[in-house]
Amino acid sequence: MVGLGASEVVFVLIVVLVLFGPNKLPEIARAAGLALGEFKTAQKSAEFDLSGFDALNRENAEKKKQENKVLYDKLVKMAKDAGIETEGKTADELLALISEKMNQDSGDESVNNNEIDYETQSVSQAEA
Repeated sequence: MVGLGASEVVFVLIVVLVLFGPNKLPEIARAAGLALGEFKTAQKSAEFDLSGFDALNRENAEKKKQENKVLYDKLVKMAKDAGIETEGKTADELLALISEKMNQDSGDESVNNNEIDYETQSVSQAEA
Protein backbone atom coordinates (compact mmCIF):
# COMPACT_ATOMS: atom_id res chain seq x y z
CA MET A 1 0.00 0.00 0.00
CA VAL A 2 1.17 3.47 -0.78
CA GLY A 3 2.00 5.66 2.19
CA LEU A 4 0.12 3.55 4.77
CA GLY A 5 1.90 2.00 7.73
CA ALA A 6 0.67 -0.89 9.87
CA SER A 7 -1.02 1.38 12.39
CA GLU A 8 -2.96 3.24 9.68
CA VAL A 9 -4.18 -0.03 8.17
CA VAL A 10 -5.38 -1.28 11.55
CA PHE A 11 -7.17 2.05 12.17
CA VAL A 12 -8.93 1.86 8.76
CA LEU A 13 -10.01 -1.75 9.46
CA ILE A 14 -11.44 -0.76 12.85
CA VAL A 15 -13.37 2.15 11.28
CA VAL A 16 -14.75 -0.17 8.57
CA LEU A 17 -15.74 -2.75 11.21
CA VAL A 18 -17.56 -0.10 13.24
CA LEU A 19 -19.33 1.40 10.19
CA PHE A 20 -20.45 -1.81 8.50
CA GLY A 21 -20.50 -4.35 11.33
CA PRO A 22 -18.98 -7.82 11.54
CA ASN A 23 -21.64 -9.42 9.29
CA LYS A 24 -20.90 -7.16 6.27
CA LEU A 25 -17.11 -7.42 6.51
CA PRO A 26 -16.79 -10.69 4.52
CA GLU A 27 -19.06 -9.32 1.77
CA ILE A 28 -16.99 -6.13 1.52
CA ALA A 29 -13.74 -8.10 1.41
CA ARG A 30 -15.14 -10.40 -1.29
CA ALA A 31 -16.33 -7.44 -3.39
CA ALA A 32 -12.96 -5.71 -2.99
CA GLY A 33 -11.15 -8.91 -4.05
CA LEU A 34 -13.37 -9.32 -7.13
CA ALA A 35 -12.87 -5.67 -8.09
CA LEU A 36 -9.10 -6.01 -7.71
CA GLY A 37 -9.13 -9.20 -9.81
CA GLU A 38 -11.13 -7.56 -12.59
CA PHE A 39 -8.82 -4.56 -12.51
CA LYS A 40 -5.76 -6.80 -12.96
CA THR A 41 -7.47 -8.71 -15.79
CA ALA A 42 -8.32 -5.47 -17.58
CA GLN A 43 -4.77 -4.22 -17.07
CA LYS A 44 -3.28 -7.40 -18.57
CA SER A 45 -5.74 -7.21 -21.47
CA ALA A 46 -4.79 -3.60 -22.16
CA GLU A 47 -1.06 -4.45 -22.04
CA PHE A 48 -1.62 -7.33 -24.46
CA ASP A 49 -3.59 -5.10 -26.84
CA LEU A 50 -0.84 -2.50 -26.76
CA SER A 51 1.88 -5.05 -27.45
CA GLY A 52 -0.18 -6.41 -30.36
CA PHE A 53 -0.65 -2.86 -31.61
CA ASP A 54 3.12 -2.30 -31.46
CA ALA A 55 3.73 -5.46 -33.46
CA LEU A 56 1.19 -4.35 -36.05
CA ASN A 57 2.82 -0.91 -36.27
CA ARG A 58 6.24 -2.49 -36.79
CA GLU A 59 4.83 -4.76 -39.49
CA ASN A 60 3.17 -1.84 -41.30
CA ALA A 61 6.35 0.24 -41.04
CA GLU A 62 8.35 -2.57 -42.63
CA LYS A 63 5.83 -2.87 -45.51
CA LYS A 64 5.95 0.90 -46.04
CA LYS A 65 9.76 0.80 -46.06
CA GLN A 66 9.75 -1.94 -48.71
CA GLU A 67 7.22 -0.03 -50.85
CA ASN A 68 9.35 3.12 -50.61
CA LYS A 69 12.42 1.13 -51.65
CA VAL A 70 10.61 -0.21 -54.73
CA LEU A 71 9.45 3.30 -55.67
CA TYR A 72 12.95 4.72 -55.18
CA ASP A 73 14.42 1.98 -57.38
CA LYS A 74 11.90 2.86 -60.10
CA LEU A 75 12.82 6.55 -59.82
CA VAL A 76 16.51 5.71 -60.12
CA LYS A 77 15.80 3.65 -63.24
CA MET A 78 13.76 6.47 -64.79
CA ALA A 79 16.48 9.00 -64.00
CA LYS A 80 19.21 6.80 -65.47
CA ASP A 81 17.10 6.26 -68.61
CA ALA A 82 16.79 10.05 -68.89
CA GLY A 83 20.55 10.46 -68.50
CA ILE A 84 20.41 11.98 -65.02
CA GLU A 85 23.13 11.29 -62.44
CA THR A 86 21.50 9.50 -59.49
CA GLU A 87 24.39 9.07 -57.05
CA GLY A 88 23.57 10.43 -53.58
CA LYS A 89 20.23 11.99 -54.56
CA THR A 90 17.02 11.66 -52.60
CA ALA A 91 13.71 10.64 -54.14
CA ASP A 92 12.49 14.25 -54.07
CA GLU A 93 15.62 15.47 -55.83
CA LEU A 94 15.26 12.76 -58.47
CA LEU A 95 11.60 13.68 -59.02
CA ALA A 96 12.54 17.33 -59.47
CA LEU A 97 15.32 16.48 -61.92
CA ILE A 98 13.11 14.10 -63.92
CA SER A 99 10.37 16.74 -64.05
CA GLU A 100 12.85 19.37 -65.16
CA LYS A 101 14.21 17.04 -67.86
CA MET A 102 10.69 16.27 -69.09
CA ASN A 103 9.85 19.99 -69.25
CA GLN A 104 13.01 20.64 -71.23
CA ASP A 105 12.20 17.80 -73.61
CA SER A 106 8.60 18.96 -74.08
CA GLY A 107 9.87 22.54 -74.55
CA ASP A 108 12.21 21.32 -77.30
CA GLU A 109 9.33 19.49 -78.97
CA SER A 110 7.09 22.56 -78.80
CA VAL A 111 9.87 24.63 -80.40
CA ASN A 112 10.14 22.02 -83.15
CA ASN A 113 6.34 21.99 -83.56
CA ASN A 114 6.30 25.80 -83.77
CA GLU A 115 8.98 25.72 -86.48
CA ILE A 116 6.94 23.16 -88.42
CA ASP A 117 3.78 25.28 -88.00
CA TYR A 118 5.67 28.37 -89.15
CA GLU A 119 7.00 26.51 -92.21
CA THR A 120 3.52 25.20 -92.97
CA GLN A 121 2.05 28.69 -92.72
CA SER A 122 4.81 30.05 -94.99
CA VAL A 123 4.12 27.37 -97.58
CA SER A 124 0.35 27.99 -97.33
CA GLN A 125 0.81 31.71 -97.79
CA ALA A 126 3.15 31.20 -100.75
CA GLU A 127 0.61 28.91 -102.44
CA ALA A 128 -2.14 31.46 -101.91
